Amino acid sequence: MEDFVNWNLDRGVCGQWQTSGVTKDMWAGIPSGLEYTHTMTARFDVDTGRLVDHGQMQTEDGTIISTGSGVMTWDMERGTVVGTFSGFDMGKPFHGSSVLTSATEDTLTWEYTEMSRGATTTYVQSTKYTGRNTRENSYHIKGSSDAPWVTIDRRVKPTKSMLADAGLPGTWISKNSDGSQSRTVVSWAAGEHVLKYERFEQASAGGEWTSSSLFVWYWDAHHDHIATMYLDDHGTVIHGSVESISKSGDTVTIISNHEGNRYHDLTMSTRAKQVVTPKSITNSWTGMSLNGKRHKLSWSEGSSTTQRAKK
Repeated sequence: MEDFVNWNLDRGVCGQWQTSGVTKDMWAGIPSGLEYTHTMTARFDVDTGRLVDHGQMQTEDGTIISTGSGVMTWDMERGTVVGTFSGFDMGKPFHGSSVLTSATEDTLTWEYTEMSRGATTTYVQSTKYTGRNTRENSYHIKGSSDAPWVTIDRRVKPTKSMLADAGLPGTWISKNSDGSQSRTVVSWAAGEHVLKYERFEQASAGGEWTSSSLFVWYWDAHHDHIATMYLDDHGTVIHGSVESISKSGDTVTIISNHEGNRYHDLTMSTRAKQVVTPKSITNSWTGMSLNGKRHKLSWSEGSSTTQRAKK
């Protein structure tokens, strides 16, 4: 069982996956021809050593086509992994059991027997990992010559979807009165799960650019929000979380809260506001504090604006 669990963990099974399509005439409790989105969540229960699944298939208007949960464990008698799954198809109960029949470098194949609406049907199911964030599922009735129902799952990327309207990726430039400049390059990293800001400073006009700070935004599943981390060339480490994202026309406003160590043993905390348009980002801060006491820093009481670099 440990080998099976690690096979899944190595391929990143835990988390949320999603696919969309049209239902086929295959499942006793699900009519064909319905447009759907299927969201699946998998997690590993360390205490029991079991993998646990939950899935929900629904239409665009929110109608639940199918919902259910399952668990996988080791069957000593058969010497293989088995699973159970139960739930409701179109409001009527179903339940079934699976037996793992083969495992290769990238594919698991199961034999699944389901009881639904008085009918018992056995299916052959396989899941093939085609990338770090994609997998292919195949379902067909055992012994049938019909073409299998094939779906493609993609790992859900909450940070990217929540920030899609902001249009942050790109290069942003700040010009200073002394002729020096700051350049911030914003890009998606780590399979587009992380938004990365890297800031470069130019000490004088025409001088060399040096990396001065790194600011990353990522999904914190435990707290169900976008979390942030800021690090710079002073040794600063500041953690934060996004409070809200709102859109009005072509302007997106992002409110976030931040706290961490910036000045050696001093804790800095603030509430930040980013106003993003297609051509600019304006940053401002409120409640700037050191060790919990209000303190106005040289740059914290006004606002600063960076312009998108022209291509």
